Amino acid sequence: MKPIRLFGLSLFSGILLAFSWPAIGFSYLIFLAWIPLLLLAEAFMISRKNYVALKVYSYSFLTFLIWNVGATWWIVNASFEGALMAFLANSALMAGVFTLVFNLRKRFQINRSIWLLLPFWLAGEYLHHDWDLSWPWLTLGNVFAGDIQLIQWYEFTGTGGGSLWILTINILLLQLYRAWTQKQALKQDVRTIAFALMLPALVSLAMYFSWEAKGKSIQIAVIQPNVDPYNMKFNQATLGDQLDKMLQLAASVCDSSTAWLIGPETALARSIDESQLEESVRIQKIRTFQASYPKLNILIGAETHRVYEPGENFPSTARKSPDGEIRYDVYNTALNIQRSIAIYHKSKLVPGVEQMPFPWLFKYIEDYAIDLGGSSGTLGKQDERTVFRSKDKSSNPAPAICYESVFGDFMTEYVRNGADFIAIITNDGWWGNTPGHKQHLMYASLRAIENRRDIARSANTGISCFVNQRGEILQAQPYWQEGAIKGNMHLNTGKTLFTITGDLIGKTSVLIALLVWIWGIVNRFRKRKPKAL
Repeated sequence: MKPIRLFGLSLFSGILLAFSWPAIGFSYLIFLAWIPLLLLAEAFMISRKNYVALKVYSYSFLTFLIWNVGATWWIVNASFEGALMAFLANSALMAGVFTLVFNLRKRFQINRSIWLLLPFWLAGEYLHHDWDLSWPWLTLGNVFAGDIQLIQWYEFTGTGGGSLWILTINILLLQLYRAWTQKQALKQDVRTIAFALMLPALVSLAMYFSWEAKGKSIQIAVIQPNVDPYNMKFNQATLGDQLDKMLQLAASVCDSSTAWLIGPETALARSIDESQLEESVRIQKIRTFQASYPKLNILIGAETHRVYEPGENFPSTARKSPDGEIRYDVYNTALNIQRSIAIYHKSKLVPGVEQMPFPWLFKYIEDYAIDLGGSSGTLGKQDERTVFRSKDKSSNPAPAICYESVFGDFMTEYVRNGADFIAIITNDGWWGNTPGHKQHLMYASLRAIENRRDIARSANTGISCFVNQRGEILQAQPYWQEGAIKGNMHLNTGKTLFTITGDLIGKTSVLIALLVWIWGIVNRFRKRKPKAL
């Protein structure tokens, strides 16, 4: 193909991928989005020119860069440098996986080698969820977050099943196109595509319309204080006024039957010493409010820190005081305020904002971490998923903080630890009124379906809402407006297959990809082995 045609195919795939994303365009475009890029790779499969793999990498990088920028351009509202890093790094990784598959296909030289894309891409998605540069926002299965009627079967597979479905349909359609251009019979190919496309959708529709909420119900209240994160939230002089506003909103919806009040991420801004929580004036004011509601448990976000005693062991995330005498950790925290105060520290940290990637390499440039108003630089975190308990031990929420709710496999750990509903606390005001906060909201529906858990979502600037076990969004509050809602949520104690196994598709794909890669290396050395004289 001529370079202009190759460029056109690369560009077209990127545009289709971007415009298939939630809050951007139409999700069904995803079933066609990979075909131009796969056609481009097919053209290079028969090429004997030099640097073929480099050309495939370059064209696919362009495709994935268009996808990343088109679907997540809103990151620039928080940080231009952070957005640029995310766009380039994610596109480079995606192009690397695609080019690896291309090289293996050249090595195997088999017509059906295109199916190698499935295990390698799915393995890449799985691994991209659990390292220092994790960015699962563009996991292919996320694309249907706004089409919950089609993906009720995510309770078995998680978003990995959606990624598998998408790639399978794209490859089948490419094969149909090949057969058409070669004037072969199309009837069997059309039947196969129709079956692969319609079966998951029909199963999902049957599940959706027959689903009944499970578990007893309790009343939960959610507040949306709408505090500007750039100009007000972290201003020391306004902290008292912010809390007064939140308590006023809470009083408008709480009553004697309310079991939980959910407040947003870092609602208690400016760090509080964890050893002196009860002495905090703001905690005492919350206690006074809580005394009027005997059943009320409060789950709210805060910035906290812990000071290490001299000689005490401390993790690599610990910071030094200006004089170098004190070591301490800073946390993005969820507090469960009842008779005592339970603590959960956010564990999935945003790369470049809350966590310096690869600290062994970049520890000394941590001062250049992106500052979004609160605590920046590498934060402390914890390894286990803490589940909170109500005063009467009748309900057990999972305190998911912001970015954590994007990770499906990660969220199952809360449910395995006993969570019967999920509380997502977040602050999506950094991005402005863009697709960013809408996509984040829609991803909550995926977590509800995967685990069949009701979700109470408290977002500082919106969108606060409830999400039921079918993934339906209820009582959504307008963005950038203060508000408060209450509703009855069900406490489900059952576990889905995905909750039990986690991302089994991703784990299996890693194993298959590793075996294929080793097989490819062995075959390569076999071909190089000199013949006996």
